[in-house]
Amino acid sequence: MHFANLLPIVVFATAVFAHPGTHGELVDRAVHEARILQARKCANEIAQFEQMRRELRDPQLKKRQTATTTAPTPHYTTIQNSTCITAPEVVEGPYYIGNEYIRYDLRETQPGVKLVLDVGVIDTTTCRPFTNAFVELWAANSTGVYGGYGAGGDVKEDTFLRGGHFTNDQGIVELTTSYPGFYQGRTAHIHAMVHKNSQQQSNGTIISASGTLTHIGQFFFDEPWNDKVYATSPYTLNTQRRTLNSQDGILRSAGAAAFVNLQNLRNSLNDGLLGYITVAVDGSKAYTFQNKNVL
Repeated sequence: MHFANLLPIVVFATAVFAHPGTHGELVDRAVHEARILQARKCANEIAQFEQMRRELRDPQLKKRQTATTTAPTPHYTTIQNSTCITAPEVVEGPYYIGNEYIRYDLRETQPGVKLVLDVGVIDTTTCRPFTNAFVELWAANSTGVYGGYGAGGDVKEDTFLRGGHFTNDQGIVELTTSYPGFYQGRTAHIHAMVHKNSQQQSNGTIISASGTLTHIGQFFFDEPWNDKVYATSPYTLNTQRRTLNSQDGILRSAGAAAFVNLQNLRNSLNDGLLGYITVAVDGSKAYTFQNKNVL
C-alpha cells in the first residue's frame, strides 16, 4: 500500500477525528443548485427506475401491482431524499484509498449487521441508467475504524469494507457490506464514488486514476435504524462518542442529503438489511482525487 503525503494525512485525521471541515469538503453552492435542477428533470424516470428494481427483487410485488387497476404509474415532481442524491459533491476525505478490489462482497471477516445495497445509477444528462459504471464504496467498521488506517490513523494493509463493482445493463449493482459504525464527529455514513471507463488490473483491482470520476458522495441512514443497529453487538463495543445525524456537519451542510431506503432483509435485524439508493450522476462532469493513497 502506497501512501502519498502520509504524515499530514495521519496527523490531520488524528487531530480532527471527523473529516476535513465542512466548508472545505463542499463545492460551490451554485453547482449544488444547478445539479438539483438537472436531477429534477429525471424525477419520473428515477421513480420508475427504483420501482423496476424492487420488482426485479420481489416478483410478487409486480404481480400484486398488476392485479389492481388503480395502481398509478410512479410520478414525483421532486427528487426524493430516499431515492436520489441531491447533495453537493464532496471530496473523498482522508480515509480514501485508491486501486481497491473489484468485488461484490466487501465485508471480508468484519462482524456487524449485513447490509445489502441495491445501488442504481442514472445519468441526469440523458435520464437513462448509467451502465458499466464502477460504483466504489468505503466505510468504517462497527467500532468506527477504516480498513487501511486502523485506530488512531495507524497505517495497515487491511482492505475490509472497501471496493466495488460495475453496474449492469440496467444501471444497477448490488454490493454487500456491513452497516457502518460511527466515530467522533461523524454519524453513520458510507462513502461512494462513481467512475466511468475505468480499467482493471490483472490482480483484480480497479485503476482508480483511469477513466473519469463522475461522482463523489455519501450515503446516510435514518436515526431510528442507527439506534437499532448500535444497540447490538459488536457496535456496543464502540467506545467513541456517538455523533447523531443532527450533529453531523457534512450532513447538515449537504442539504437534501442521500438517505438509504432500508428494510429488513428477511425477518429480523439479525438477518441483515436491504437498502435502496439511486445516485443521480451528471455524466458530463469530471472530478479529481485529492487523496493520492493507493492499495
